[in-house]
Amino acid sequence: MSFFEKAGQLTDKAISVVAPIYGARRQAARYATRIGASYFQGAKASRLTNNWSVGQESADSTIYSDLQILRDRSRDLNRNDGVAAGITDTICTNAIHTGIRPQSRIDAEALNLSPDQAAVFQKQAEKIWLKWSAACDARNKLTFPEIESLALRQIIESGEFLAIRRAIKDDRPYYLALDIIEPDRLDDPADKRGDLNTRLGITSDDRGRPKTYHIRKTHPGDTFRARDDAYKFAAVQAEDTAGRKNVFHVFPILRPGQTRGIPFFSPVIEKFKMLADYLEAELVAARVAACFSAFVKTENPYGAAVGNAATTENSQRLEALEPGMIEYLGQNQDVTFASPNRPGDTFDAFVSRILRMIGTALGLPYELVLKDFSQTNYSSARAALLQAYRVFQVWQSMIINHICQPVYELLIEEAWLRGELTAPGFQANKWEYTRTAWIPPGWRWVDPEKEAKADKISIQMGLKTRADSCAEQGQDWEEKAEQSAKEKLKYEELGLPWEGMKDKGGEEKADNGESKADENKD
Repeated sequence: MSFFEKAGQLTDKAISVVAPIYGARRQAARYATRIGASYFQGAKASRLTNNWSVGQESADSTIYSDLQILRDRSRDLNRNDGVAAGITDTICTNAIHTGIRPQSRIDAEALNLSPDQAAVFQKQAEKIWLKWSAACDARNKLTFPEIESLALRQIIESGEFLAIRRAIKDDRPYYLALDIIEPDRLDDPADKRGDLNTRLGITSDDRGRPKTYHIRKTHPGDTFRARDDAYKFAAVQAEDTAGRKNVFHVFPILRPGQTRGIPFFSPVIEKFKMLADYLEAELVAARVAACFSAFVKTENPYGAAVGNAATTENSQRLEALEPGMIEYLGQNQDVTFASPNRPGDTFDAFVSRILRMIGTALGLPYELVLKDFSQTNYSSARAALLQAYRVFQVWQSMIINHICQPVYELLIEEAWLRGELTAPGFQANKWEYTRTAWIPPGWRWVDPEKEAKADKISIQMGLKTRADSCAEQGQDWEEKAEQSAKEKLKYEELGLPWEGMKDKGGEEKADNGESKADENKD
């Protein structure tokens, strides 16, 4: 074999060994070029996103360090920012208004009760609620509708609502009372800060269920009480031995594993502050521009302005600006005064856009953020209100499910134990006895005539009942029916025409659909 043939064999062998290695290195090099690159534009690193600092923290880790600052700033906004305070009032007024009240709806069939027995129980339960709701506050300051409003305000402003069930044995009609606690008092005691199951003031079990709430004796910022009490804690069990709620801790859960709530304004706190600073700058500029109304040039300004210049005790002139002031200038003197032209032509559009962004983040249309419907017609106003109503219903549902219904169950149980309710097998059938339809405050129609007709058609088509229609208006259909029956009897007694349940021709309908006039002829 020639030298060249041997050399060719060696070359082929070398290539067969080196090629896979080289190929692997090329593949590794290609992979290396992908390190630091992003398949999603939202994760791309560039000079425009270098200052976007993020981390992989859990829900509680993100809340732990910032909760108090967020809460303090949110409260400051509600104290000093008119728009923020107005948004909070708008939500509380529309979602709670005069209160969310219960309408007992027990499962009579499951309980083997007759309709009459069920009706008696339901009326008694609703009367018990009315009696208790006037004396439900542990501090004797609030009615239950006021507690509902305070609860929603606390969730919006502080991020969460906290109340403890108390048993107060005084002249109250029932022992059950609610002690409202500001969430600042819920914190980790010093001896629990190394406990892995305790975080942000709550000790949970292995499944994440709250077991114990650690509550300071006094508010940490209360300057009227001894500071030592702020470091003393009371451990309150989440439930008693029978499984009844001891603590009502309510907040919107935004991430799995979240232990505490954050203020509603958290996403827009910075925008609120910047907008307030911008408005203040515009106001200051406008005030400065309004101070000088005229500059007078004269050869002897001092003689002309005798008595007009403010001076100190040492006859030193004070430099100050006042609206409409006249300033005298000496000969060869001139003034260069900036013309701010405030506010500019884009002021309204800019402020409006910022407020729309804030409203979007909070789930409210611009019309309700500023309560300004001057630029809307019927259709746009109705669309805005319908969207807002959905947001209000979410808040109502939270209050009903986590406060109203659990409290109602506790109250009905206490009334049963007192012998005020006849409820055979109550303990075994508690759910059936405490079934309730909660009636939130109703919202007025934008166009009563159009919406009343639509309501009537929906009832006739079976899409809703009169109970549904009354509930949408914040009314109890049974109360309305009973009142209508009383009014009809009174009108007949006085010989007055009754205007209830008329058809299009103005004739009162009988149960079979025929007119009363035809029925009387037969």
